[in-house]
This record gives sequence, C-alpha cells and structure tokens, in this order.
Amino acid sequence: MKPEYDAEKLKQQLQRPADDLKALLVRLPNHDAITDVFDYVVGAFYGLMRAIEVGFVDRPGSWYSTYRPHLHQYVERVMTDKPLNDRWLAGFYFNSGIQRLAACFDRIPKLLGAQGKNARERMKSINVACYAAWDKVYEEINAYKHDVAGKADGRTVNMKDAVQAFEEVIALLKANEAKLAANYR
Repeated sequence: MKPEYDAEKLKQQLQRPADDLKALLVRLPNHDAITDVFDYVVGAFYGLMRAIEVGFVDRPGSWYSTYRPHLHQYVERVMTDKPLNDRWLAGFYFNSGIQRLAACFDRIPKLLGAQGKNARERMKSINVACYAAWDKVYEEINAYKHDVAGKADGRTVNMKDAVQAFEEVIALLKANEAKLAANYR
C-alpha cells in the first residue's frame, strides 16, 4: 500500500518551518522552559520526517485484519534488535510526531503566558492566526488518551494535517519570538 500524498512535496513543505525552528533555537535564550518545549517541537519534526521517509500510509478506516496477529512478533523483534515492519514503524513515528504536536498545543500557550481554563481557551487567547490543523491533531490525541479503543476505528488526522499543524506551531512561535526572548532572557 502506497501513501496517498507526495512524500517529496511534504518533506519540502516541512523544510521552511524546520529552518525557522532552527533559527529560533539559535536566537532565543537558553532557558529550561524554552529548551523543553522546543525539544518537543524538534521531536515532532523528527517523527513526521521519519514517518514520511518510512512510507506512512493514512488510515481513515479500521485496522487491517492482518495487523493484530503480528504485534507479538514486533515485541520479539524489538527484544532481539531486529528490523521492524516498515508500516508499523511509520505509524510509530507518525504517532510520536502528532503526540508531541498535541502536547505543544497546551504547552506553547502556557510558555507565552496565556490565560484560560483549558488548552483551547489558552490557545484562543494567545493565537489570532489559523490553527485548525493543530486543533485537529490535539483532538485526535485526546481520543488516544481517553477512549479505550483509541483510534482503532480510523484516524481523523492524516499526514497532510500533521504537516500543516507543524507549520502552525512554527508560525505561532515565530510570531511571538520577541515575547519569548523578553520573558525568558
């Protein structure tokens, strides 16, 4: 099964925000709060890039019937340091990337001093730009965290959504560079 997206195009789309992330890391103060939150953002970038490189395939429907019978084999492969199934590995990287993006949905507004009772209120109070894809990722991960079956019936976030969410993260950080520099010098 092949991805429904153009892998090279998405990798190129990630390049500009990754360059911006690198520049922000160079310019912003060396402060634990910045380092820890930005480390999550770097991890999200890595997860998405690796998922694309390994060939992540969006899954809008339920598990494939051949998925569950192989899980025990993946445990054995991890224990014996043998290569893992690329489809499973791509999903692992994708999940890692979107989990980190979702964590940043709450952490970045707090880093910027946002007020509100919950993550969405804090995001709304600090971000006037579009963050629809990032919110979609946040909602997806809440299902992973709180629903017993997680997203077994299918994902609502695809690779294009995740890449767009990453762009929204970097746009918010860039727009608030001066504030971050002032608050964490």
